[in-house]
Amino acid sequence: MENKGDGDFKPPAITEFDGMVLPPFPPLLEDAKKRFEEMRNLECRKDDVILATYPKSGTHWVWEIVCMLLKSKAEYSKETKEFLFLEAIPDISLVDNIPSPRPLNTHVPYRWLPKQHIENGGKIIHVLRNPKDVAVSLYHHLANANELGEDPDFKTFCEYIMDKESGKVMGGWFAYEKEFKQAEANDTCSAIFTVQYESLKKNPIQEIKRLAKYLDVDVKDEVVAVIADKCSFKKLKEANATLKDHSNVSKLHPKVEAEQIALKLYRKGEIGDWKNHFTVAMNEQFDAMFNEEMKDSKIQVLYE
Repeated sequence: MENKGDGDFKPPAITEFDGMVLPPFPPLLEDAKKRFEEMRNLECRKDDVILATYPKSGTHWVWEIVCMLLKSKAEYSKETKEFLFLEAIPDISLVDNIPSPRPLNTHVPYRWLPKQHIENGGKIIHVLRNPKDVAVSLYHHLANANELGEDPDFKTFCEYIMDKESGKVMGGWFAYEKEFKQAEANDTCSAIFTVQYESLKKNPIQEIKRLAKYLDVDVKDEVVAVIADKCSFKKLKEANATLKDHSNVSKLHPKVEAEQIALKLYRKGEIGDWKNHFTVAMNEQFDAMFNEEMKDSKIQVLYE
């Protein structure tokens, strides 16, 4: 069982807007409503691609794959995905200077995506990751950022996120995924392409080919194979630490050095790491919560 000690648990500082728990990015801390409205009213281009994910669901990984596919080249982008992270960039108008096609990315729920993009029938790539691994990844992310107190344990964190009063983070996952599932079924404008994190991990070449077809890019099989290889967790982690320009990330997190950010963005990237953290009792409690929250949903989650 991988865990930390029984130190004092400190609930993370939470900023909320429209029922969502927000990450501590300056534009959201300063005026979340303003930034969300700027996003919803963003002037879009017909060839924009929006990557929409719940936090800790493989955003960096899929964004890199999408960038390579749009260029039809297995080359890493010098910029990090934060360069086009809509709720975090200091001034949203900066995206106006980005050449097309623009691979934008966001964690906001479907209702706050740019209206013009949806009306244009714009491409939306959505990544679904099983919530147990999301919870584990979020725990380590917050613990590494010293947001959970001294030597926090996963059991206390899990109890916190599953509690009906304080568990807004996990509750946010349920609401986020159900909203996207409903949009998939009902929206006649934009076709949402859902990638399952676990399927991409198990069958990268097959899933990257599906992505290429959705993006209407003609990529040869050998290029797809190189993209899959370069975007393996190990190689992407290495590229992130050695090739990426993290200056934009430093602006979002001014108290953290760029080198520290580079090392902390990638941890394991595994499927089923939740088994190393959840006890039998915790797992049963989580399953009960999932079954209750998702009883009317057709979402299929892969846990291993």
